[in-house]
Amino acid sequence: MADADDILNARRTELETIDQAIMGEVIGVAQAIGDLRKALDALDGHLDEREFESAAALGYQDIASAFIFLQRTLGGLQSAEHNRHEFISSIAEQLQCAHEDAEPLVTARLQCLEPKQALNGEELAASKARLQQRLDEMIG
Repeated sequence: MADADDILNARRTELETIDQAIMGEVIGVAQAIGDLRKALDALDGHLDEREFESAAALGYQDIASAFIFLQRTLGGLQSAEHNRHEFISSIAEQLQCAHEDAEPLVTARLQCLEPKQALNGEELAASKARLQQRLDEMIG
């Protein structure tokens, strides 16, 4: 399928933008999940200590805020995934084939869809440190 390769190579920048957008949204979702876990752990601690007033207040503050953040990041991921499918449809249109036939051609070029590697404890810690450093640099 030289035609498919030519078309995908010509639209490489667009494909890379979609790929990076999905990866960025996944990072946001992961951060939101972490924030929600922290808030729920704090709630669990307050309940264990029988600090019911503090526990209730947490539900209206940190937990609600973390949940809203998670919803927003999931919305961003849904939008990025929609853009991916829209791109696949446009490739299918150029190739004059079905979406299902074009999808594997596009999927093969997306890094965001590669299987997640299993990391040992040391690799995971190093990866988390690099991610935190990048987030700190991005945030300021």
